[in-house]
Amino acid sequence: MAITVRDACPGEALALAEAVVGQPLFARYGVVAAELARGMEAGQGSGDGVIVAAEDGVIRGFAWFQPRGGLALGGYLRLIALVPGQESRGTGAALLDEVEHRVPGRHMFLLVSAVNDAAQRFYARRGYVECGRLPGLLRPEVDEVLMYRRLRD
Repeated sequence: MAITVRDACPGEALALAEAVVGQPLFARYGVVAAELARGMEAGQGSGDGVIVAAEDGVIRGFAWFQPRGGLALGGYLRLIALVPGQESRGTGAALLDEVEHRVPGRHMFLLVSAVNDAAQRFYARRGYVECGRLPGLLRPEVDEVLMYRRLRD
């Protein structure tokens, strides 16, 4: 079946968060579903985008982004999160394609955990390059990698 991407519906944030928050990466950062949902809802209220990837109406993942949040030069991807088992099925690519399409600027930025090698490889395959490391930015024991891609000239 084909993956479709749509805007998140009002009130859907908690269901989205609950679908993904059991992953080890969220545990490493101490994120719980209610907290993630509140953040997404607050972001949406201030202009952030939240989009959902679904297959036959079943949620497979989502992306949360700021259209103009990347160093005042472009978009900032806050999070792509997939339902466990959806990796390497095109879901993340479909979400990232849509985010990049929706960002009005020429540039896209994101942070990825330095220990998340699979995510770093995914973004590198999509043309993102590492710009630097931010030691202990979000958690003292975890470094973040700043990545960037020029979307258009």
